[in-house]
Amino acid sequence: MFNPGELTGSGHFYAAKKRMTGTNIEVSMKRIRQLDAIRGLAVLVVFVHNTDIYPSLHLGLIKTNGWMGVDLFFVLSGFLITGILLDTKRTDGYFKNFYARRCLRIWPLYYSALLFMFVVLPHVRPSQAEMVFSARSSPWWAYPLFLQNFLVPIPTMATGLLGVTWSLAVEEQFYLVWPLIVRLCSESQLRKIALGVICLSPFLRFYLSLHKVVIYSNTFCRLDGLMAGAFLALIIRSSRFLPSKYLAGAWITVFVSATLALGLDALHLRWIVFSFVSLAAVAFVYLALFSKQRFLQAVLTNRLLVYIGTISYGIYVLEKIPLDVIKALHLEKYPLAAFLFTALATFTLAALSWNFLEKPFLRLKRSFGRGAAIQRHTTDRVLETRET
Repeated sequence: MFNPGELTGSGHFYAAKKRMTGTNIEVSMKRIRQLDAIRGLAVLVVFVHNTDIYPSLHLGLIKTNGWMGVDLFFVLSGFLITGILLDTKRTDGYFKNFYARRCLRIWPLYYSALLFMFVVLPHVRPSQAEMVFSARSSPWWAYPLFLQNFLVPIPTMATGLLGVTWSLAVEEQFYLVWPLIVRLCSESQLRKIALGVICLSPFLRFYLSLHKVVIYSNTFCRLDGLMAGAFLALIIRSSRFLPSKYLAGAWITVFVSATLALGLDALHLRWIVFSFVSLAAVAFVYLALFSKQRFLQAVLTNRLLVYIGTISYGIYVLEKIPLDVIKALHLEKYPLAAFLFTALATFTLAALSWNFLEKPFLRLKRSFGRGAAIQRHTTDRVLETRET
């Protein structure tokens, strides 16, 4: 996932502690909570989408379209990563600090998951070794190199939790190129690049789909989500940016794009669906940051949803473990109990991962640029515009 990194993205705006009178935005010492809540919503729909063994629970709409949550992760990641890069592009250690912080965020859980799949599981359950190293998950060495989305035949069908790692590969490949482009180009040039990618992506997907290329996990076919988030990060830094000017358009974009995405996906036109999902996602992020609509802000500051967003990386990566336990024990005949067990076990594993694996490494990020400095410009911009 998102990343869930932002899927795994740095994921937060950092800010000084500040409460804005007359606004709904919730700013703590370290995070804008709305963005964590969006991540929570994204991982919940992906979670339901992946629980394909419980059809009797009638979660059809989310089950069928829950994959769209990954695109929301991509938009968030493009937005947050671009913000970090823009705010640090003139600083010493630009590349070193960025890549060190990304590695500390993504690698501990990711490589722990690979260690579990390729080393621990085959020894604990030798019967699973053939599945782990089967043709549908091969070559195994693609995973440590973040190349599974290109080298594994259908990466989403890989064994166990390997099947969700394709999106992390997309993000890692994005990280290899985008920081250099941001460093070399002006903001005006970056806006043109982002818009160009957004506009050309559906045509590339259409062309590749005609040639039977798997477009779902292909990095070149998923760049428009990342670039939509990047474009938002760029426009809110413009001196002429007025959030109220775009609020009505953002609401319309969310509803129209989401409706078109659902309708076109039913017609199996996935090559254009991605574009509308990205549009809906970036408009939703915009509303989360700048809308004062009470119901929306109440949802996006809900403590449980914010916490789910905080541990979303673990939920995304580890969900398949409880699912495989359910299948191994043949408990699918008790769908509600099995679903509740899957949810409880997944969230428990994710919370343990967050507290005992991810957070200790995240503390090391302080040695590679301070978060408060990295996102101060963007956070202040959000706060200023919410006052108006």
